[in-house]
Amino acid sequence: MKNIYTFILGLSLTFYVNAQTTVDFTEAEGYVQGVLNASDDWGGSNWFVYPTAGDEKITTTSPYSWAHWGTKFTMAVGDEMTFRLELKFTGDPVQANKKKARIGFNTGGVNKYITELLYLSCLNDGSLHVRNPGNVPLTTGTSYLTDFQSDNLAIDVVIKIGTDATSSSYTARLSNLTDNVIATSGEFVGINQTIYDKAITTGISGIFQSQEITGIQYFTVTKLIMTQGNTLSYERFNKLNFNLSQNPVHNELGITDLDTGSYISIYSISGAKVLSQVFSGNSINVSNLNAGLYFLEIPGYSVKKFLKK
Repeated sequence: MKNIYTFILGLSLTFYVNAQTTVDFTEAEGYVQGVLNASDDWGGSNWFVYPTAGDEKITTTSPYSWAHWGTKFTMAVGDEMTFRLELKFTGDPVQANKKKARIGFNTGGVNKYITELLYLSCLNDGSLHVRNPGNVPLTTGTSYLTDFQSDNLAIDVVIKIGTDATSSSYTARLSNLTDNVIATSGEFVGINQTIYDKAITTGISGIFQSQEITGIQYFTVTKLIMTQGNTLSYERFNKLNFNLSQNPVHNELGITDLDTGSYISIYSISGAKVLSQVFSGNSINVSNLNAGLYFLEIPGYSVKKFLKK
């Protein structure tokens, strides 16, 4: 099932969040509408900032435009750090078989061009995948979205420092914030030696870069968040639970302990989405579903299965 949120990593939890920095591109943060050529951290005139309240963002229509994260974090063996990028692709539809963006970590300072970045690539089937720094599949697992055009998206990349560079890793996960779809997570094992050395000495920071832009297409970033710790593990550990009042079910699927307004998706055993709706606080009518096993997915909650008779 392509978009079912599965637990492909362990339920380890880091209980500390020592530092977090967030950029929303607001006037309060010092952003003034216009090109960002006043700071070499933002790729000069390739990026244009809009600090309008309620629509804060930066955009580019230029391929291979990079943006460097200024704040650095120093890490130790066993530490994890999450870099989150919230973005969207607007304008002309994203074409298949294109590299769209890269996101990851760099050494900062005068050596900020020493980077290692995961790819966001649109494959031949039109889906958006996270790929390793060589633009091939990750070491284990996958993270991809089949529906992403013009939607608000997020990618979280977690770096974990091992005893050496070869045992260190990145874990990445895509989300569609518009449709409330959280993809599975994938892992890339073995990081750049310089990135590793700087992480445990002078620190590293985040960086991202637009890639192939075709036609009139905007690469838009709405928020950047750097968090010390693994937010993916935290979310998995704290997955909420709800209950089905009856299972198997005939026509009405009763749900309890679920917040009103939650977005519900039901998938068949083959992974096809057969129903989606916002929970109104009442039962869900499943009379049109064929008899069989189904999976109920609600972002932020554990996935449940039920039998339709």
